[in-house]
Amino acid sequence: MQIKYHQQRFIVGLLFVVPALAVAVVFFVYPIALTLRYSFTNWDGLFPQAEWVGLKNFAVVLGERSIKRVFFNTFYLVVLYVPVLNVLAVLIAVHIHNVVRLRNVYKAIMYLPQMLSLTVVGFVWKVIYSYDGGLINEAMIMLGLEWYTQDWLGQRGTVLPAMSLTIVWSALGYFILIYLAGLNAIPRELYESADVDGAGPLKQFLFITIPMLAQAITISVTLSAIGILGLFDLPFVLTEGGPGYLSETLALRVYMYAFAQLRIDYGLAMAVILGIISVLAALILLKLFRKREEVYG
Repeated sequence: MQIKYHQQRFIVGLLFVVPALAVAVVFFVYPIALTLRYSFTNWDGLFPQAEWVGLKNFAVVLGERSIKRVFFNTFYLVVLYVPVLNVLAVLIAVHIHNVVRLRNVYKAIMYLPQMLSLTVVGFVWKVIYSYDGGLINEAMIMLGLEWYTQDWLGQRGTVLPAMSLTIVWSALGYFILIYLAGLNAIPRELYESADVDGAGPLKQFLFITIPMLAQAITISVTLSAIGILGLFDLPFVLTEGGPGYLSETLALRVYMYAFAQLRIDYGLAMAVILGIISVLAALILLKLFRKREEVYG
């Protein structure tokens, strides 16, 4: 009787899992398997017939003269974007958490950019950065700083920082909510005890808030790093990889191969490389930050 009961529970549980599992297989596992398969062929993207070429596609895409610059751009954005985004998100989340009045209004204002399409965000900021009539340059002229006006998206020294600023502005609200959830889970008794012991706001932030946000920091850093590695919309709308290859990213290179040059095989090989890098980055970050979580208990 007990065996039948457990069998029935197993069958019922399986019925609940099967639909989600089927969706994952059809829309996740199967496409990844096809990508891996066709990345080793000369598939044109139209017909199922394809000739096995081994590692040729990978050798071609990694042998491009511009590939070093593309890797540099991608990791430059990661290094610039991830720390700035998470530091700002933590500080703003702490401020909103401590505000008594209009807290929900602040949350809504900060989350508003997240509700916009990245394509829309890209077009808006492209106008803001425009050399002729752009908001930034017009503000410089009004302040008497005409000498500082420049083509923000058309120069080596400014294109990647400008792009990173746009990405931070767009994604900030999402990560603020993650940190706010972490802050709400911190017991108030810890801060009350710290007040009794004479610890000021800075010490409370460094020795209570930051350690207790360990899990939120792990999630946010990992998600932001993976997100920037696979980001395509904003770089494409803002610069299309220009000037030259100075702002082209790995995700944008996948698009260029597959749709601009119609070399689906090269695009798939580039996508596999990007996927491997993303998985490795996620595993490394999770391992590093999980150790930090263990330290703070």
